[in-house]
Amino acid sequence: MPLHPPVLFLIILALEYLVALAFYPTLAWDRRRRWPLTVFAIGLIALTPLGLPATAAFHRLLAAINATALMVKLYDLHMTCGPALRPTFAAYVAYLPNWLSVVWRKLPAAPRPTRRENARRLFVSLLQAAAAMALFVGVWRFPWQSVPFFVEHAAKAFTVFLTLIPVTHAHTALWRLAGGRGLDPMDCPLLAATPAQFWRRYNRPAQQFFDEYIYRRIGGPPLRAIVITFAVSAAVHEYVFGIPIGRVQGYQTLFFMTQGLAVAATFRLRPTGRRVWPAIAATFLFNLASSVFFFASVQGVLPFYANALPAWFTR
Repeated sequence: MPLHPPVLFLIILALEYLVALAFYPTLAWDRRRRWPLTVFAIGLIALTPLGLPATAAFHRLLAAINATALMVKLYDLHMTCGPALRPTFAAYVAYLPNWLSVVWRKLPAAPRPTRRENARRLFVSLLQAAAAMALFVGVWRFPWQSVPFFVEHAAKAFTVFLTLIPVTHAHTALWRLAGGRGLDPMDCPLLAATPAQFWRRYNRPAQQFFDEYIYRRIGGPPLRAIVITFAVSAAVHEYVFGIPIGRVQGYQTLFFMTQGLAVAATFRLRPTGRRVWPAIAATFLFNLASSVFFFASVQGVLPFYANALPAWFTR
């Protein structure tokens, strides 16, 4: 009797963590000796979501997201650890599911708010998340077939983003109340005055990893390093969506390369005075327009849009 997708998903998730746990003893080895097993462990984790049936697209997406987080962590630990430096097994076990940190050696420097501050933040974030989710439900119940595609896209993309911010704040506060540590994923990204500033404020744990292992290691002209960093991010996201969809669509490449070029063009800009609010509005509209490529991939996994994608998406 075949297993139901949710049950099989939990098994796949457990398998991903078991592979990551089995990797722990190698952290005491020399990096050169560990390379083959690092590649093997990362490759095995990357393939585990394929254990889910192709019809379970949403579960495949979740498994691919978790696999990506674990692969990034194993790479980080491979680059960091050796005979003289590695986490204890208990610290390693706690680090694996910690999505608020993907650069282990920087974890001790993560902020440590008081329990009172975390409790206050959790309370406020839950209230904000409840309001955002109520709006989210209302937006999804609206009959969008009667309006143009881009109006539907703007409403839904904004609502998703508006919900994501307080949910991540609540998760961070709850994690810290449980004794965990990590970066705040969001730093008021809606107030970003340029695309470059937006990506400094959005998903800060991932930004820290890309800065540490891609941007800084490329060196040379900043513009080249920025574009290559976003190209790597595009490849990662093509994997995440390619697993559930069953093919590489190229939409994530279009989104992240568009954003990368915008970041390269604005990374030195610092709007001030009367230019700040127009710059914030322009950045918001740019992100809203370009995110159609990102959500086109979401549409391949879930019925995100009621309207069909514009014809030029399939040409």
